Amino acid sequence: MKMKDTKAIIFDKDGTLLDFDAFWVPVSEKAILDVLAYFGEGESLLSEILEAFGVHNGVTDIDGVLCKGTYEEMGEIVYNVLYKNGHTVAPSEVIKRVISSYNEAAEEGVVKPTSSKLSEVLRELKNQGKKLALITTDNEEITRKCLQKLGIEELFDKIYTDDGKTPTKPHPYYALDFCKAYNLDKKRVLMVGDTETDVLFAKNAGINMIALARSEKNRQKLCLLTDTVVADLSELLTILKR
Repeated sequence: MKMKDTKAIIFDKDGTLLDFDAFWVPVSEKAILDVLAYFGEGESLLSEILEAFGVHNGVTDIDGVLCKGTYEEMGEIVYNVLYKNGHTVAPSEVIKRVISSYNEAAEEGVVKPTSSKLSEVLRELKNQGKKLALITTDNEEITRKCLQKLGIEELFDKIYTDDGKTPTKPHPYYALDFCKAYNLDKKRVLMVGDTETDVLFAKNAGINMIALARSEKNRQKLCLLTDTVVADLSELLTILKR
């Protein structure tokens, strides 16, 4: 299939539409400190948890849990650190507190687009008649706040978030639901994301893939996994003419 035949595009959120580190590093720092304080710990475990999340000197690894994991997986990491330090609290309680703390810390993050032309690109795609979906492992509350601040929420025909019940990426559930909802041929659906999880998600769903890599390090990783890697979302408009 030629790229110009694409009828619908699925976007990841964090790292694809939203500058990941600008938002999630300060949010994570605040949320983790809140969790530690709740369980009677000070700041000494903060750096250990951030490292376990895949955050190194303020930069997040695209292969790390913070970047591609779920709140449950992050909660399990926090639980393991607390357990190692003598806490006997139940894993479910830690996970619940992690989710709550992240919601409360959402205002700490800077909502910044990955591309200065983000809104322009999405609006042009809509003008071309393409269906747009957002599929993220983030929760609905934070997702909608970010999209509203970016001024792009209304551009998506479907917004899928982690509800704690439905399988998350790389499981293809949401992609298949999107295709069914609009009677889309999977061969004419494109996924745009910035992690290995997004690539696997596209492969599992049987849809096409374009990866976004804003650094050379990430480009080298993603080039091993998929054929098309761009440095800026504005490149989509050119690619979709082919």
